[in-house]
Amino acid sequence: MFNALGNYFSERRRGLTKAAAYVGGAYYVGRYVSARLEDVRNSIVQERTARENLRRRFDQNQQDISFTIMALLPTLGAHILRDMDVEGVTQELQSYSRASKDRLEVQHSTAPSESSASFGAERGPDTDMRSDNGSVSVISSNEGVPTELSASSTSWVDQVSSVQSSQFSQVFPEANAGTTSTSPKSSVGADLSDSMITTSSMSSSAAPGPSTSSASPDHLSPVTRSKAELWREVKILTFTRTLTVIYSMTLLSLFTHAQLSVLGRTKYIQSLIQQERDERLREQLEYSTSVYSLFWGDRSLEDIDTDILEESETVSEETERKFLTLSWWLLHVGWKDVGERVRRGVEDVFEGVSLKTKLTAVDLQRLINDVRRRVEYEVTFEGRERRINFLSTLLPPTPETLQHVLTQGGIPPWLATAHDPKFNAFLEETRTHLASGSFDHVLEVCLDKAMDVLSHGVEKHVFGSHGDQDDAMMGQEPKERLAAMLPGLARWCHLALEGLPNELVDTLADLREVSAFSAIIYTNYDDRFR
Repeated sequence: MFNALGNYFSERRRGLTKAAAYVGGAYYVGRYVSARLEDVRNSIVQERTARENLRRRFDQNQQDISFTIMALLPTLGAHILRDMDVEGVTQELQSYSRASKDRLEVQHSTAPSESSASFGAERGPDTDMRSDNGSVSVISSNEGVPTELSASSTSWVDQVSSVQSSQFSQVFPEANAGTTSTSPKSSVGADLSDSMITTSSMSSSAAPGPSTSSASPDHLSPVTRSKAELWREVKILTFTRTLTVIYSMTLLSLFTHAQLSVLGRTKYIQSLIQQERDERLREQLEYSTSVYSLFWGDRSLEDIDTDILEESETVSEETERKFLTLSWWLLHVGWKDVGERVRRGVEDVFEGVSLKTKLTAVDLQRLINDVRRRVEYEVTFEGRERRINFLSTLLPPTPETLQHVLTQGGIPPWLATAHDPKFNAFLEETRTHLASGSFDHVLEVCLDKAMDVLSHGVEKHVFGSHGDQDDAMMGQEPKERLAAMLPGLARWCHLALEGLPNELVDTLADLREVSAFSAIIYTNYDDRFR
């Protein structure tokens, strides 16, 4: 029987050998394919985990950016609302209106007949004279006593003052808190340049309003000129503050995105290095308990740990603090440069627009776009328009101002002057990103979106509640006087700076271009980290 089996395998050994070879080959091929598939699966899982980790860290970084902006916004808002004190100018204007009404009531009750006689004798075609801004009229008087009908013949400014008094009181409750008023020249833009502090140039644009031969110019001109200047200042300062809020908040948002994206990327790289360090330490620990530990000789775990720590370029808390202190420049100095540019643009555009001019929302948007063109572009020597960059607004331009910013931001002088290569690298990288074409594009998109938010606010606070009902009934676009728009714009500034949740900050954070700009910075790894 055994011989028969032996003969059987002997006769078929070639076929059995081939079958065994095929089976063995198939087995090893299967093991190899299975191992490669396992490697591919592990690599896919690791890549997916890395992507999720990166996405999670990026999303967390975006939330940190929003929290940081909201934390810095009160400082920026306090400076803008204090230096561009529309409420203070309004308070003084209201004090003029109240004093004028009280004087007219007293004089009307003491000499009504004399006023009637003077009105009948002196009224002429040149009696009602208005300034270039159409802000006040001059009524002739006899021996310094106003006429009886002066209360009904006053200019539209006095009428608007009485009609809009309740609106201004709602927007500016502190305007009626005291009986005395302070001069706006001491409170409006105390820290700004002369273009935003003084109002001496305003007197040339407000005509003194000549009266008839019986009126005394020395008696009437000071009140007329002061009132016209105040109304002009309210107009210019309201639009200046509104646009300054938009530019400052937009620049603060983008600067914070760039700043924290650089720091967030560094933290992410440090986490990867730490993860690699822990993995190598774990592998070395396994080797130390095996036979292969003999190949390491006298090299200990502490030596490897030191090597890995030397490879990782950690960022100290002092460097991080210095880098975050750079926002002091925009919050205390940079926004003033923006405000000056905005003020010049507003004066050029709105100087010739009377306060009694009726405008639609489209007309107002056209005027604001004209101001934007003057703020965001400059004319070169060749006569071409060139888009400006706000780099000097966002970062201190010189080493001296940089040291000043760090010191004013709370950094000790010895630390502010110490050589810090990592801080210098952060600063140069941030400067590069802020001077790039990508930043210009994102800034333009953000400003367009911010203007849309402003337009929505104007429609809600101006045309929505105080629009011309006759135009609405006739199917036309509602119009409103420029003077009636000022309370709504002032109210919108407070909402934009103090609103919670903040519509403007949230709108800018949700823009796809802003997230893409942050992602470009966040994924800008050096070659040694790839």
